[in-house]
Amino acid sequence: MSLEKTNEKKWKTLMRNLIIEDTFQKEKIPFYQYSEFVNVKSISKNVYEATFKTSQKIIVLKCISLNDKFTLDNLINEIKRYRKLEIHDSILKFYGITRQENINNYMIILEYVNKGSLRQYLKTNFQKLDWKTKLNLAKQIANVLMHLHANNIIHGKFNSENILIHNGIIKLNVFGLTKIISDFLSFLINNLGSMQCMDPQHLDHFSTIGKNKSSDIFGLGIILWEISTGNSPFEMRSSSNVDLLNNITKKRKREMAISETPQKYEKIYTDCLKHNGNSRPDISQVVKNLSEIIISDATVEFGTIQSQPYNVTDAKLENLNIQSEKFEIKPYSPLFNVTTEVNVFIKDLFELLNDLFNRQFREIRPFTIRNYIREHKKNPVEILSKMISHESYYCVIFSTDCLKHNGNSRPDISQVVKNLSEIIISDATVEFGTIQSQPYNVTDAKLENLNIQSEKFEIKPYSPLFNVTTEVNVFIKDLFELLNDLFNRQFREIRPFTIRNYIREHKKNPVEILSKMISHESYYWFTSLIGFFYQHGIGTVVDNQMAFKFYNLAANDISSSNSSSFRELYNINKEIGNISLAQVYLYGLGVDKNAKKTFQICYKLAYKGSLMASNSVAYCYSNGFGVEKNEEKAFELYLKSAENGFLLAQFNVGWCYDYGKGITKDKAKGFQWVMKSARAGNINAMCNVGYSYENGIGVCKDKKEAFKWYLKAAEKEHNASQYNIGLCYNYGRGIDRDYKKAFEWLKKAAENNFTNSQYMLGKLFYEGNGTKKDIVNAIYWLNKAKENGNTDANELLEEIISNII
Repeated sequence: MSLEKTNEKKWKTLMRNLIIEDTFQKEKIPFYQYSEFVNVKSISKNVYEATFKTSQKIIVLKCISLNDKFTLDNLINEIKRYRKLEIHDSILKFYGITRQENINNYMIILEYVNKGSLRQYLKTNFQKLDWKTKLNLAKQIANVLMHLHANNIIHGKFNSENILIHNGIIKLNVFGLTKIISDFLSFLINNLGSMQCMDPQHLDHFSTIGKNKSSDIFGLGIILWEISTGNSPFEMRSSSNVDLLNNITKKRKREMAISETPQKYEKIYTDCLKHNGNSRPDISQVVKNLSEIIISDATVEFGTIQSQPYNVTDAKLENLNIQSEKFEIKPYSPLFNVTTEVNVFIKDLFELLNDLFNRQFREIRPFTIRNYIREHKKNPVEILSKMISHESYYCVIFSTDCLKHNGNSRPDISQVVKNLSEIIISDATVEFGTIQSQPYNVTDAKLENLNIQSEKFEIKPYSPLFNVTTEVNVFIKDLFELLNDLFNRQFREIRPFTIRNYIREHKKNPVEILSKMISHESYYWFTSLIGFFYQHGIGTVVDNQMAFKFYNLAANDISSSNSSSFRELYNINKEIGNISLAQVYLYGLGVDKNAKKTFQICYKLAYKGSLMASNSVAYCYSNGFGVEKNEEKAFELYLKSAENGFLLAQFNVGWCYDYGKGITKDKAKGFQWVMKSARAGNINAMCNVGYSYENGIGVCKDKKEAFKWYLKAAEKEHNASQYNIGLCYNYGRGIDRDYKKAFEWLKKAAENNFTNSQYMLGKLFYEGNGTKKDIVNAIYWLNKAKENGNTDANELLEEIISNII
């Protein structure tokens, strides 16, 4: 192929990708650069496991092929449909789209599961499963199938190999169900395992009968049998596809139940396996029947109540018997018998709810209730069921639809089941404008619906923030103190990297830390830290709108405390919140750009004595952000903060002297101020001191001193200093020449996204200096540098390609 045709092909590909990615943006479908993922490894054909760099969250990448049969419009519609389904906890979460570099393959980003398929899980863990766990699995599976059927979705391949398990929770990938291929002969040859779960009517008449909901019911019956036995269907019989086909369709062979299977459970899956699809129950009936086993029958058969932990599907509302036209005035009866553990817990839970309504904003309440239940190792479904069926239930719950006078207007049990299940999923808070959230983790951690919109801020009484006896609280306290130190000592590009390193070094999960902070009873003390996590994608994906909301909470918080230590904590949170809020207004992150607002926020805070804000006001004057540019005024404010010990201002005063901004140029004074900041711990200043020593700016040249200061900053992960250390080793500046060490440091800087180092690393790979010659890696890093704007990288790339040709 000629170079001209190659360039034309590249151009067409580029334009196609631009159009596709612009469409994603218009449709508000998140698009991520492939470089945002690390540790990518193949799981199966066209499916990969990967990790988000920023959040360290493991996800799954699944390749999709856009062509004449599956167009961009098909994909958009599929995503829209999927988003309506994924509100259910058992549907894999969809996070967005990415594109593989250099290959132009698009990939959907889905939730990761850690236990594989249900069939694998049963084979590995069956001996450990009691009937409580088995019934829970069965209930979850029936519940998610009811969700699909309620949305008029037929799965069509409902079997244990297509059902996934994550920490005991059922997960289903329904992406692409609208485009199932009906090539039965190929399916028969290549998918014996799935054929074992196929509706026998389709095996009889696959060319004339289309799949319907009863086909999924048959598949459910097989799955319920597998859960009860731990075996795959027909696995002990003939391996011949012809024999198997005859056994299922002609002889109507079915697998046998095993002993200890509850009779009603066996009856449920037997009904699902009836040959005539019209004789099989619908999914709401299956769900209802399973619920009755869990709540009533299991006590007879096993002596203990079997309950399922994730969805309320029966609630035994018929036992309430609320049918009178008028509400009965009931005589007093004790609500809680303190001799029963469940009643005591309901009483405590009710008191906690009352406390939350008096002390916390509405978005905090569901998090706190969930955590309280989980910490006490209780089953939320069992608790809700107990409250509904309690003789004094009227103290804690009511349902207007079920109480309608006209019996024909009341919902049937399947509708109640569906509505209760949706309440669990959405926390029943949609009507009140609050968050739809997940109960146990921050998965994509996209809490964009948190809806922190109250115009007036609550005056909160003093409450202790940290119980030092709990490890998580101690860590959050230390993390908050680190954030405060970073805002006082380091420039903003250093802060997120340092926080991530601190979390990683302490072997903590950033997702869990973010979740704990959001659900903490005293979350309002560190809303600035929560906002910081969202702004920089720590424990979640970057979400500037959520960052803005939490910064706004911090900046406008009004709390009361007589404790000097907590007053100081409140002031720190408020100061960081205001500075961060000013920055997001300046750069338009999660809110429209408004430099005037930035200046106003900083000026107001500086007037109250904040050195941090005074430095920011000086920055506004220096650049004309929201105020008329005035370099003399900027220098005056920088100097005031610097003389009071603010490290960033000390560096800035040095910069003003160095370049004559607002003051007569004086390189020596400039160096002295920067050195003062460096000695006090400012990493940027350390690098600048090294540069001054290397080039004799404001001080005599001293290559060894330059190397020493570069190394101080490099060891603190400063990428520009890592690059400079690499150059020192490469050229023998202030240290003996060492190509291997040069390569190591340049590689660190390149991986930390320093563009010049990416170019140098590519050059070293090409020349084989400090490492083995590697053209592939050379092209990779040079291309990275080129994408980041390095023109030298482009020239070297052309040279390499021309030599190859």
